[in-house]
Amino acid sequence: MTGWQKVAALTALYVVGMLWVNWTMVRRVRGAVAERAAWTAADFDAVFADADPRVAPAVRAALAQWYGEGVVPHPEDTFKRFLKMDRSEIDDLVADGAARLELPPPGPALPDLPDVAALVRYLDDVADRPTRQ
Repeated sequence: MTGWQKVAALTALYVVGMLWVNWTMVRRVRGAVAERAAWTAADFDAVFADADPRVAPAVRAALAQWYGEGVVPHPEDTFKRFLKMDRSEIDDLVADGAARLELPPPGPALPDLPDVAALVRYLDDVADRPTRQ
């Protein structure tokens, strides 16, 4: 095999791999949309009825870019496995949620937030802190 043939073979392999990854992501998103067609924003908010009523809508708004049009998050959706977020993206998400609630920016030592429910509970706790004094 010549050098150009190796480059062509590796490029073709890379293209096939990227097409496969993108196709699996599209299938996962389509499956989530179909599965969650009956799940509404009111259902999401009702799960957190004991929390500050501003928190669940703020979290939904902060997560909208990760889910797409018309898909409402589930409380058990994990950030790392389901949404494929890394730690810095989770930190940015927490900061965005805090900004939407007009809370002070979170500190550098955020707790581990594995899923959407943990994020709602964390922001609810932060929103309640000034009233506990």
